[in-house]
Amino acid sequence: MTEIFKLPQGKIIVSFSDENQSIGLLELNSYQELEKHNRPVNEELVQISGSCLIKLYNDKLVEEIVLNEGEKLIIKTNQFHIHSNPSNNKSITLWKFEGNVVDIIKNIRKNYNKNE
Repeated sequence: MTEIFKLPQGKIIVSFSDENQSIGLLELNSYQELEKHNRPVNEELVQISGSCLIKLYNDKLVEEIVLNEGEKLIIKTNQFHIHSNPSNNKSITLWKFEGNVVDIIKNIRKNYNKNE
């Protein structure tokens, strides 16, 4: 069952999630970004619409990568990063995790309002 969660910056859509795999979409409104975070597994991204600026960090910013429609990126396990929309258009990014991110999905369900 697909779940849609409102964020101040846009929406997170969870299409499927279990202990082995999670798939969904991140919709960012114009000039919005998520907080810096990391994941315990690789994060595979495909830009569906608009563009997304991915900022990669170690102790400080080390790289910025722009994803345009159709482009893909894999963010390595535990790599701190920020998803940012630097444009006037909505940004829609498909995300996929191979591995257990059940706790992360539980936090999304706990911390954000679900669209009914």
